[in-house]
Amino acid sequence: MRQVSSIEKLINSVINVAVVSIAFLPFFLIVNNSLIKKLIFISLFLLYKLIFVFFNKNRTFGMMITKTYWKKKYKIKQQVIHAVLYTASFSTLLFWIFFPFDLFLVNILLIQLPSMKLTGMTLHEYLCGGMQGIKR
Repeated sequence: MRQVSSIEKLINSVINVAVVSIAFLPFFLIVNNSLIKKLIFISLFLLYKLIFVFFNKNRTFGMMITKTYWKKKYKIKQQVIHAVLYTASFSTLLFWIFFPFDLFLVNILLIQLPSMKLTGMTLHEYLCGGMQGIKR
């Protein structure tokens, strides 16, 4: 049993974003307003995470495909907070200030990766009481 690497966490997230993107396609085609589209996408992502919190021991498709697990059974409160913070982290893909993906790059390069180096966890995992992923 070992701690999940940064690359494995990235792969998990890419898979999760891909799954939610597929669910978002009908809204992309129907809704015209850009901000509304982004808010729907973010809402779907949070709903996706919460479904797994309550119905699959908080193991998303990304975790299932990469065969990663949570180190222990965490309280529902921790898992819900993690879902909200994970969604907030994901949402940096959709908004920018100076150029596309600037907030995402700041999030990944200045927040998540340093947090991984210091604690072995992403910031949202750390803030939720040290929710750690493992590979069996």
